[in-house]
Amino acid sequence: MKNKDKRSYKTLNINQVIEKSSFANLMEKGLQLSTLNERLASIFPAPLRHFYRVADLQNGLLKIEVSNAMVRQNLLFQQAQLLAKIQQIEPAVTKLNFYLNPNMDNRTGKLKSQ
Repeated sequence: MKNKDKRSYKTLNINQVIEKSSFANLMEKGLQLSTLNERLASIFPAPLRHFYRVADLQNGLLKIEVSNAMVRQNLLFQQAQLLAKIQQIEPAVTKLNFYLNPNMDNRTGKLKSQ
């Protein structure tokens, strides 16, 4: 048994492994989007609060899910004003994209259970 695989048994700090994992990156992004969603609640029209949610922020594009076409159209009419206000709290945002997700629950703004 002299030809065993030679492995380097390096002791790893579990915190370092977790911090560099894709799961940690996913959790961090989710927390960032959740925080941004809460901050936008004061900017977006109050009657629409449960009809939209922040879906993604990437390369300056803020993607926002809406539950129906009327909400999307309402937000599109206000897009320039909303973008200016959003840039005051999140300067990285350069463009807004509103898209329909009919699976959103209008009472909570979350996805409906399947």
